[in-house]
Amino acid sequence: MNRLKSLFLLPLLLCAADLSAGAPASLRVPEGASVAELRLPDGFRITAELALTPEQQERGLMFRRRLPADRGMLFVFSDPGVKYFWMKNTFIDLDMVFLDSGLKIVRIFHRVPRSTADQPESEVARASSPASCVLELAGGTARAHRLQPGMTLKISFPKPPPRPAARPAKK
Repeated sequence: MNRLKSLFLLPLLLCAADLSAGAPASLRVPEGASVAELRLPDGFRITAELALTPEQQERGLMFRRRLPADRGMLFVFSDPGVKYFWMKNTFIDLDMVFLDSGLKIVRIFHRVPRSTADQPESEVARASSPASCVLELAGGTARAHRLQPGMTLKISFPKPPPRPAARPAKK
């Protein structure tokens, strides 16, 4: 039994070791950024909401009823390692693209099935893999753009709109 467990864990450990080789520990996100623009290898652009805090990451795309093909959510973690996702209260099928900190694709889960409101937790779909970031896309988007492990995505961060100047108090 221990040998079987070791055979299962070895690929995960090798993948995790590969995540730390030659790449920074985590993706640098400019202060105040709430979205990122990702360019896929075929040039297609995805506008992704950023999930940076534990609260944002816990909620993810839960309770959404639709997700356009050019939208997504990028989960950025401060520490690389195995990341676990599940589809509880996620009402749309998703592609989950696990990335290293250099945005190289490590693993893709295609069309992870949505959950239903009355679905037992034991039957809710799950996905896990070593990663520094995870990009969630509308189900079918990864195949439509022929994403594969080893490919690298490009990222940019739109400048946030300027903050309005403080108005003097009225007397």
